[in-house]
Amino acid sequence: MNLVYQGRCWKLDNDISSDELISARHVFEYDPETLRKHLLAEVRPELASQAKAGDLIVAGKRFAHGSQHTHPFLAMRAMGLGLLAHRLFRPPFRLAIYSGIPLLELSEQALSMFDDGDQMSVDFRTGQIENITRNQKIEATPLPDFLLQIVQAGGGLGYLSTAHAASLETSHDN
Repeated sequence: MNLVYQGRCWKLDNDISSDELISARHVFEYDPETLRKHLLAEVRPELASQAKAGDLIVAGKRFAHGSQHTHPFLAMRAMGLGLLAHRLFRPPFRLAIYSGIPLLELSEQALSMFDDGDQMSVDFRTGQIENITRNQKIEATPLPDFLLQIVQAGGGLGYLSTAHAASLETSHDN
């Protein structure tokens, strides 16, 4: 998985709950291709049809708060979106990593350098962020390597299957 994203900034306000990311009425749908049609449908209805792989969701405070489920993050992964957010609460942080979403946490000041529609480039491995539209660059603290490995494997299940396969190969070599 490539950890350098370049695309459009989809800037969101503060306090976007997990139920606003994908309505609770879709909680029993599990197909990422179906879920992607519902991502932010009530807040940014154009996102499902206009977002492209490499685009970035730039979210304010308390992103994905409330009831915790993986559906929004599965939809984001299916769409190829990255995430920049103001200090996520631990449950959405864990769900994003488990679902394979590359993310960086930013200060409010850093988030203020992005407007909706700006063109961006983000290297999730190094934490280098560029607002191409404004010709501005900042650095964020990247995820630790072990979390990046989970993201690169497509999430927790992908990581476990990769790690399990590697351990089987090692045990057969002995």
